[in-house]
Amino acid sequence: MERLILNENNVKLQVEAKDWEEAVRIGAGILVSQGCARQSYVEGIIDAVKELGPYIIVAEGLAMPHTRPECGATDIGCSLVTLKEPVYFDGDEEPVRVLICFSAVDSESHLDILKMIVGFVEKGWIPAIAAMKEQSELFDFLEKNQDAE
Repeated sequence: MERLILNENNVKLQVEAKDWEEAVRIGAGILVSQGCARQSYVEGIIDAVKELGPYIIVAEGLAMPHTRPECGATDIGCSLVTLKEPVYFDGDEEPVRVLICFSAVDSESHLDILKMIVGFVEKGWIPAIAAMKEQSELFDFLEKNQDAE
């Protein structure tokens, strides 16, 4: 399943970002470039984090940038970005090196993406994913471990 959701067009590894806002712009920008969201969706994520705090940090080292569909989601989409250096969100001391952004147009269409993210966390894969340097390394890892289940 992860292989179907993640592909060479929506994964960027070891990206440089000066702060959390730039990291979110990069990750959510992939959704925009794929036609899954409008730029207003990116701004909606940033505005929500500024207003509500770092609600998108869901596990150690992992943020899941997303916001309400009406902020500009046009289709279901997903992106994975790892950062060369961690970023810190205002109000949280947890370093974040992996961002899995998603957009959804309703309350159910993104459930496969959420299952993928929960699986990564439960299996303890976030540190390994954060360290990967090449897309092929990530895809091989996911394929090998998916087959082992």
